[in-house]
Amino acid sequence: MQAEQGSAMGGILKVLRSTAAAAIVLGLLTNLAAAKPFELPESKPIVTISLPDAWGPEEIAKGVQANSPDTGIYVSFEIDNIKNTDKVILDGVKFLAESGVKIDPASEKRGEAKVNGIDMIDINWTGVYEGSVAKVSLTIAVLSPAKIGLLTYWGSPSAEKKYAAQLDGILKSIQPLGQ
Repeated sequence: MQAEQGSAMGGILKVLRSTAAAAIVLGLLTNLAAAKPFELPESKPIVTISLPDAWGPEEIAKGVQANSPDTGIYVSFEIDNIKNTDKVILDGVKFLAESGVKIDPASEKRGEAKVNGIDMIDINWTGVYEGSVAKVSLTIAVLSPAKIGLLTYWGSPSAEKKYAAQLDGILKSIQPLGQ
């Protein structure tokens, strides 16, 4: 793994570093008041994530998904077994392709971070979605010795800027239950 520790990371993790603090605080205050929390996995919850109500969050087989109101951003968070990490990444890339997202393998960048005490590995690319440039990210959250969360994201660079505070709020809302 080519971890780029200490450098700016792409995808959702890059948004954390590139957004002005005042905008983040204002956006978080707005989002926290209008965000739906989900405890996952449904059968034996170990983590919570909040998605903005205006994004129309909905439960899916292994987690939740949502689109920004203008559909400029797609985000999902799914729980899987840690022993399947490579398969989860391959399935994530397959899902991107099935969803019409074409990634440029040469643009791949990886980074690591810790959010709310959770180790995260971010894999991001530049890609194309519906004929336009897209930022694409798969972020693996190590939730327990047996479980991981996969945060999948894509969106246009302009939508990424427009929804920077909401994306930051989504990432920061990922919390182990009981904390």
